Amino acid sequence: MKKLSGHPNVVQFCSAASISKEESDTGQAEFLILTELCKGQLVDFIKRVEQRAPLSCDTVLKILYQTCRAVQHMHKQKPAIVHRDLKIENLLISNQGTIKLCDFGSSTTVSHYPDYSWSAQKRSMVEDEITRNTTPAYRTPEMIDLYSNFPINEKQDIWAIGCILYLLCFKQHPFEDGAKLQIVNGKYSIPQNDVKYTVYHDLIRSMLKVNPEERLSITELVNQLQEIAAARNVNPKSPITELLEQNGGFGNNGAQPPMQIHNVHNNAVYDPDQAGSGLFDILRGGTERFLTNIKDTSSKVIQSVASYAKGDLDISYITSRIAVMSFPAEGVESAIKNNIEDVRLFLDSRHAGHYAVYNLSKRSYRPSRFHNRVSECNWQVRRAPNLRSLYSVCKNMHLWLKQDQRNICIVHCLDGRAASAVAVCSFLCFCRLFTTAEAAVYMFSMKRCPPGIAPSHKRYIEYMCDMMAEEPIIPHSKPILISSIIMTPVPLFNKQRNGCRPFCEVYVGDERVLTTSQEYDKMKDFKMEDGRAEIPLNVTVQGDVLVVIYHARSTLGGRLQAKMASMKMFQIQFHTGFVPRNATTVKFAKYDLDACDIQEKYPDLFQVNLDIEVEPRDRPSTKTPPWEGFQTKGLNPKILFSSRDEQQEILSKFGKPELPRQPGSSAFYDSESPHTDSNANNFFQTLDWEGTVLVNIIVGTLDVCVLTDKLVNDTPKMTSSASQPDLLGGWDSWAAGNTATMSATTSKPNYTNTAFLCVFFVGSSGPSFSTKPPPSSAKPQAQPWQSGRPTSAQNKPWMSGSTPKASSASQPAGTQPNKPNYNLNFSSVIGGREDRGVRGPGFGPKPKVKEDDFEDLLETQGFGSRPDRKGPRTIAEMRRQEITKEIDPLKLQILDWIEGKERNIRALLSTLNTVLWEGETRWKPVSMADLVTPDQVKKYYRKAALIVHPDKASGKPYEQYAKMIFMELNDAWSEFENQGSKALF
Repeated sequence: MKKLSGHPNVVQFCSAASISKEESDTGQAEFLILTELCKGQLVDFIKRVEQRAPLSCDTVLKILYQTCRAVQHMHKQKPAIVHRDLKIENLLISNQGTIKLCDFGSSTTVSHYPDYSWSAQKRSMVEDEITRNTTPAYRTPEMIDLYSNFPINEKQDIWAIGCILYLLCFKQHPFEDGAKLQIVNGKYSIPQNDVKYTVYHDLIRSMLKVNPEERLSITELVNQLQEIAAARNVNPKSPITELLEQNGGFGNNGAQPPMQIHNVHNNAVYDPDQAGSGLFDILRGGTERFLTNIKDTSSKVIQSVASYAKGDLDISYITSRIAVMSFPAEGVESAIKNNIEDVRLFLDSRHAGHYAVYNLSKRSYRPSRFHNRVSECNWQVRRAPNLRSLYSVCKNMHLWLKQDQRNICIVHCLDGRAASAVAVCSFLCFCRLFTTAEAAVYMFSMKRCPPGIAPSHKRYIEYMCDMMAEEPIIPHSKPILISSIIMTPVPLFNKQRNGCRPFCEVYVGDERVLTTSQEYDKMKDFKMEDGRAEIPLNVTVQGDVLVVIYHARSTLGGRLQAKMASMKMFQIQFHTGFVPRNATTVKFAKYDLDACDIQEKYPDLFQVNLDIEVEPRDRPSTKTPPWEGFQTKGLNPKILFSSRDEQQEILSKFGKPELPRQPGSSAFYDSESPHTDSNANNFFQTLDWEGTVLVNIIVGTLDVCVLTDKLVNDTPKMTSSASQPDLLGGWDSWAAGNTATMSATTSKPNYTNTAFLCVFFVGSSGPSFSTKPPPSSAKPQAQPWQSGRPTSAQNKPWMSGSTPKASSASQPAGTQPNKPNYNLNFSSVIGGREDRGVRGPGFGPKPKVKEDDFEDLLETQGFGSRPDRKGPRTIAEMRRQEITKEIDPLKLQILDWIEGKERNIRALLSTLNTVLWEGETRWKPVSMADLVTPDQVKKYYRKAALIVHPDKASGKPYEQYAKMIFMELNDAWSEFENQGSKALF
């Protein structure tokens, strides 16, 4: 402010002071800035004038010209200073009737020039910094969409001036409520019937250009305004008399202002008529008690300054009944955050008696400020909340919204980002608006800002999705013994970048239950050549578990003080109730780890394994979990909205097709299969197949290649993901009679044995692809392609491993429905070996099996055994034929595109031209030869993102289609970065 002070259109800096924590009434250090005293905010004067008549063109010209002169003064500095928070609330009226620009708290000299070399992390950091320092309605397209790669420099002030000019002319903002899609696409409209301000129409268009390089510079803008002023015979530097005359004149007696006398002292403009004004009158006791009286009145002064300097409140409506804001602050902090009194007034005016506040942070304030409707949650910073607290918050919010249609929930943490996103996204899934964490987080990002959540945050949102599924997964209460933690390869954290000296801390809830830290020399030093780093733990845990790994460092100061320095390598948080009961290993990839920021310290394919053992007996908690006994059947997403139209609009914008959930942030589990009977499943061994038969069984996204001449008795090891849906979930009716031995969270089998298991599914129902899960039922639901089949065909003996009576008897009442059992002992259709007797030495040669021997069996199920038969011959063909009738053609096209190419950025880019909509000519087909190096992949990914970005397709017929393509590319790009952005060769 000292550097800018002295310009006639910049508020003058007088002095500054600070108050220590001990002297402050708020318990925090306070910094006070003393500026000249102005008559008030421009917006207040305009409101009074517009009650009588619209502003004249000359008044608009003076306001805009004097504002531009102040901005020009900032842009001419070396280096140029960008205001970044220009808005009509930051324009004051001086006692002389001129415009004064204020609020330089967001100003910066830093410009950003994004390009294709920028990583997603760097873009996120810049985006976060912009979010903290700008007002949503005045943000520019390049600020909201960093992937546009437009420069972010002083041209952002030009955009803001264009918004101010539009507001002065037409009494409304061009982008109400900071609508991101409208801003990114520059969608605004100048009233067609306007004839009063036509002179400014072209000026508005030249400032509100999406490309900042096409906008006017501040010098060009000032020159054009001078030309308009000369044509209208107006002195643009003169006082704005229209505003002052309509608001009681220049002073108490309405006299004209004296000529301004500039006595420059310490780079400040001193006005004689201010010398006797009320500037020092507020300092009771005279100037000798200057700092003492500032201390006494600091809180009130700061609050009043913040109320006009900040302008808008930092509050975002996710839906009409869910809002998120930053922490409501008091004292000097309210200058950069929401003032608690302003928040109270805002909520009381809009939602009087119908709002409840959920404070997720560990900081608190007097609940009486919000009429004692405040829930204190005390969530830890940079950690996922414990599952009990998260579920309780969701239940409480649901209960509050259910009580009255007008009720609204206000959620806040410190910054209204990560913790608030976890609570809100979990609640959206709790109410069954979404079934995946990705869809909920995407909606939060578009409605507020990118939340910057960690993998553990996402994992807990997925837990909520699983608990609210049509077939809910309820966490078990079995303790888990963690034997050891293994890191492969060895992370590179020492100075030589060839190893590390790790130690581990384990927390259950907020309590530390184990640390392996000891004297520096006693801890093992692992080198890259070791291949892995293993830390024995042998600790039993239950509930919310946090594992933190540190690298021990030896420093000179530490040795002198007998202390050891440490550096956090990463941390993992999970809930034991979602670990399958027969799991032996929990695997975490690099992208599943929290605080894993410095990529070069983690080798390619870095992963962390926890060797565990799930105890067989339950250990119920002394406190009843909030989900016990809670009825989830009545949950409906309509409670989130005030009207059906709003719900339909949200679903049309953010509803994601039910594609299989990608392994984003959840752990993988290895489990040992139970011992199988050696006499079972021998039916196919009695057959002598003529040649090798290759069968493809495609279920959901699972493609199992079955080689029938290599059959084994022992079931291979299973690998599954807690984040994956059941890829065989549609086969429930077939597996209903078998006792499930795997956890309900088990999903995609990974056949790690060299031989292949022959699985021949006959007459089973296929997976159901729909945008809405089918309603839950006690009985297995028939799939769409079963409905037209005769009842007799659906009830064949081979459709269940046992009779229906045995099935119902084997499942206790009140337990959750069985998930498919991947370790089933398939019974032969002609009986087991014990039914057929012992084969004697003269049994004879094995029967020859021909291609059409099963023709009668296959035809009853809709298959053909010979190529000349009409109709589908495989389950995959049959599934394809049937889902074509039910699924949206656009979603089907996406499924065809990603089949076999999930999260493979090169494969998706090289085939992108096959799925783009008709008429798209900007994308030129690329081959694998064009995608060899990481830079080439990055270049073409950025080009593709610019074409299919949902904001670019806003309002177009293919908007939803572009969104689906973008999300698949985005997932694949994230996987590419997580794998180290490796070259093809």
